[in-house]
Amino acid sequence: MQLNHTTRGDNGWANAAAVVVLIGFTTAAFWRSLRFYFLSDDFYLVKFANAFHFAVRPLFATTGGDGFFRPIGYVSLALTSMWAGVNPVAWHASALALHVANVILVFMLASRLCASWLAVFFAAALFAVHGTRPEAAVWIAGRFDLVTTFFVLAGILLFLRSYHQAASIGYVYTMGSLVCMVLAILSKESAYIFPLLLVLLLIARREQSCRIRVLIPFFVTAAALFVYRWRLFGGIGGYRDAHTGKAQTLAFGLATIKALGLRIWTVLYFPINWSTEPAAWLVAITLLYIGALIWLAANRRYRTEMIFPVGLILASAIPPLHLLGIGAGLGNSRLLYFPSVGFCLMLAVVIDRLEGRVRWIIPGVILAFHFGALQHNLNQWEYVSRKARAASAVAVDCIGPSAEKISVFGVPGTLRGVPFFANVLPENLELQRSNAAERLDPSKRTLSNTVLWDSVEDRLRCVEQR
Repeated sequence: MQLNHTTRGDNGWANAAAVVVLIGFTTAAFWRSLRFYFLSDDFYLVKFANAFHFAVRPLFATTGGDGFFRPIGYVSLALTSMWAGVNPVAWHASALALHVANVILVFMLASRLCASWLAVFFAAALFAVHGTRPEAAVWIAGRFDLVTTFFVLAGILLFLRSYHQAASIGYVYTMGSLVCMVLAILSKESAYIFPLLLVLLLIARREQSCRIRVLIPFFVTAAALFVYRWRLFGGIGGYRDAHTGKAQTLAFGLATIKALGLRIWTVLYFPINWSTEPAAWLVAITLLYIGALIWLAANRRYRTEMIFPVGLILASAIPPLHLLGIGAGLGNSRLLYFPSVGFCLMLAVVIDRLEGRVRWIIPGVILAFHFGALQHNLNQWEYVSRKARAASAVAVDCIGPSAEKISVFGVPGTLRGVPFFANVLPENLELQRSNAAERLDPSKRTLSNTVLWDSVEDRLRCVEQR
């Protein structure tokens, strides 16, 4: 694949107009998510961020209790807490702003890979509304994926910018790319594949033999960060097997092979939360979408153009591979946030080769399907958000004036495939109690410290004390 340098004539006004449209399109697609309540790990992260007080040094010198080393990601949360506090709207607005920033960066990257304005805009628009977005762009726990993707995309763009520059200016861009890589790795461990992505770029440019020396600082720096991480954890760190206690990162087996070869592709092409039946209109759009994909598969006119997009998908899926057995409810789909960049670029490359009316029809059908899938999936998040808010209110009402501990039974970790409360209900109740302390009349509180989940009506009930 030969990267495009002219970028459709470098039409600044057209690019600016496209960016404005993309910002409006993305915001419109996610506008209702600003009203969503906190879910699952959100409570823990908001509590941590508000109690952080910028004690930065321990973040870089110690491992997290969750088995991760993500200091820049946690700093991002702390910065958000300075103005968001414990307000869900403010937290979701900051997540949406980060997602919009990444959409713009995808637009800029696509302009390097595709010749036509249509294909470039399509890639960014598809990334904006891909059906897997809720877990990354709505759930606060997805902040690490948003921040990491931002720095990786910025680093790639700076690396590309270093080409065709004077030696001194090119060096500045290369160093900027290196800094972005460091920030990405310190945001989430999946960014360790950054040097591999640069290798793919060089292969795509067919300049790997004369430019490979440029990559040496990237590999050396990534290796140094990995050694430092290894010393902190006494191993690779990360998610641990509940039975053996061993880190699961880079653990390969039949399940991971299935995830890499089948499951992630299924989710990327059909990101629908099947926990509830799709509406008839979405079924109709899905049938049109399948027809569009069949037409594209039967009219392929590309070969080497797919090296970088497909390579990006596969390379970025390696670090979280053991978690990519994504089920019908799309749990863990946030891990496909960055791999989906490659998916969007891949389809954009195909769109770039279309001619005639299908050049507009096919992209329109694809975007319509993914926008519809996103809205269907957001419906489930909205439902669960309402249930979480109602459950929190019930829990507050159950608090006795002297209750120090609340007993909780049967609350599900997920609901309709969406993270619900899992193990963080105590943090939620602590937040609710502190917020409600001044406005609740102790004489009107139910004298109980026990709540029970009603799975039939999806609601929390207060257990009366006798």
